Amino acid sequence: MEQPLYNEYAAQLAYTEDRQLTAQYETEVHFQKCYGVMDELYEAHDYLRSLVPGFKFLDLGCAPGGFSSYLLEDPRCAMGFGVTLPSTLGGFPMRLRSSNFLLQQGDLFELGPGDLICKEVHICICDAQYMRNEVAWDEKYTGVRCRSKQHGVWALLMKQFWLGLTRLLPGGLLIFRFGWRDGPPEDLATVWYKKCTLRLFALLKDLFAQVKEVKSDHFNSLHSSFYVCCFGFNRKRFEDRGVAKLLGHTFNYLVTTRISDANQLEILPQVDSIRSTALDEHFSKMLDRMEKLRVVHEQSQSPIAGTEHDNLAEIRELRKELKTRRAEAATR
Repeated sequence: MEQPLYNEYAAQLAYTEDRQLTAQYETEVHFQKCYGVMDELYEAHDYLRSLVPGFKFLDLGCAPGGFSSYLLEDPRCAMGFGVTLPSTLGGFPMRLRSSNFLLQQGDLFELGPGDLICKEVHICICDAQYMRNEVAWDEKYTGVRCRSKQHGVWALLMKQFWLGLTRLLPGGLLIFRFGWRDGPPEDLATVWYKKCTLRLFALLKDLFAQVKEVKSDHFNSLHSSFYVCCFGFNRKRFEDRGVAKLLGHTFNYLVTTRISDANQLEILPQVDSIRSTALDEHFSKMLDRMEKLRVVHEQSQSPIAGTEHDNLAEIRELRKELKTRRAEAATR
């Protein structure tokens, strides 16, 4: 009997293996990028270099573990906690294993503050992604979905702040990833997004002594995303203003609303009472700086940042170079 020209089982097996290898490669790239970004944040902010001995951290959306790995290598770190979506639901596989790191698996959309295993932390990192099939590990996501991408992105950000700030100690540090790409002034989506953004940053400025932005020079520099570091958490004000309740209410509104058009969503309107023209101008300038940096990187076409699937060897070499520079600076 002649062999068939096309073996469906073998073809499917080869396709599955190829997807798994690609996913594993992307997981490693994501790990190295996050590790490198944290190195840049340490270099940019004195507050991180002067952390108290015995500090603890919470990493929301922690897999594959780049941020947590970097912090655990700091000899002052006593304990780390991470929350991540299981890879069986579409989250990245977790690469990190450590005796002083506790991993909690779950969908952030479904976890409440009372579900977190960690109690008190000095640092909270919020870097979870709103998952869809196209960004999920192995292209399969079976968790909570919202009416639109903007519904989901803002709901997830509100949930991360709700969870993280309930655990953050007075004087603590919040690190999160945010996205901004300026559009024409007549673009309704840009007008809506900026209004929500200015409300969010006004709230953060009310709760923290300093709010500073960092745009990576090496990782995802062509993307619209950047990182924000908020120092000096005022926990008493957080509690007095009922911000946990506000964040929880906003999250529930975004996941249950029947409003389909994201431009019609009212996110954090209560914050308008503490906004000011000066604050709006301050954070508008910050957004302009981030957009200008993105455009500069785009025009320079950095070989590392310019591709969607970056060269892993180049990222590792760059990470080593950044670490060496930081070690040399520390000995001066």
